[in-house]
Amino acid sequence: MFLVKVGQIYRKLENSDDISELVAPEINPENSREFDPEIKLEHDEWFYVEIDDSHMSMVKEYEDKFLNTAGLNDVNEAEFSKIDLIFRKVENDGLVFQKITQSKRLVDKSILKWRRRKAERTIIENGIELKSENDAYFDGNNKLYFRSFRTIHSLFKGIDDYYRIASLAEVDELKRIDLVTFSDFEIKSNNLKMVAILKDDEIDLSDTSIISTLLTSYEQYPEQDFKVSEGKFIIDTNKRLTSFLKLALGRLYTNPITSHQMEASSARRLRKKENWSNIL
Repeated sequence: MFLVKVGQIYRKLENSDDISELVAPEINPENSREFDPEIKLEHDEWFYVEIDDSHMSMVKEYEDKFLNTAGLNDVNEAEFSKIDLIFRKVENDGLVFQKITQSKRLVDKSILKWRRRKAERTIIENGIELKSENDAYFDGNNKLYFRSFRTIHSLFKGIDDYYRIASLAEVDELKRIDLVTFSDFEIKSNNLKMVAILKDDEIDLSDTSIISTLLTSYEQYPEQDFKVSEGKFIIDTNKRLTSFLKLALGRLYTNPITSHQMEASSARRLRKKENWSNIL
C-alpha cells in the first residue's frame, strides 16, 4: 500500500499497478557514508544518519500511519494534484520516500512519446512524474539514508539537529578575535557551517603564526573579496566572510604541480589531529 501526504493530511493512494520506483535501494558499506555536509557524494553513494531515541519520532510519524490504514481516506482528484510526498513500507519494516515538488506535478501537460515507429502526442491532465531514485530510505532499524539533505530536511522534524552550524556563542567568539573587525549583518547558513568547521577543526585564529600566514597570503587570491585595514580583515558582508573563512580553512591554495591558485569547495581531514604524534 502507498500512502501520500497532502499538506498536513495523510491519504491512501489506491493503485492497481505496483510503483516500481518506490523500492528499497541497494545500499551497503561501500556505497554509504555517515552524513557530512562537507562531502560531495559520488553518483551511486548515499548519506546516512543514525537516529537516536530522542529523534525517532520523525520516522515514527510515518510508521504509525500504517498501523491503521483503514482510518485513512483515499486521496481524491483535487488532492492528487497537491500531493507533496509518496511513501510506502518495504521489507524489514523499512520505509521509502519520494518527495513531490511542483516541477513533478503534471497538470494539462502535452508530451510526445514514441509508439509504433512514430511520435504520438499525449495529454496528461493530472499526473505525477516519479523519479527512478527515491529521496530517503529508512532501514527499519535506526538508519535514515538520503542523498540530499536540502531535499529531505522538510520531511523529518528534528533532522536539522544532524546538520552542524555554528551557535551564537561560536559566532560571537569569532567576532571577538583581534584578526577581524565585524559589522552587523545576518550571517548566511553556508558561512555558519564553515564557522562550525573552523571551531571543530580547532583552528586557533589568535595564534601569531596563523595570523601571519593569513595576512601574508590573502593577496595571492585577488578573485576573492578581501578587505584588510591595519592588520585586520574587515568583515562587513557575507561575501567577505566567505572569503576569509575559505582562507582560514585552507580552501584557497596553490597547486604544487601547476602553481595555479586553486579553490576547494570542501575539504576533509585525512588523519585526525591526535594521530600526527604517532607519525612524526
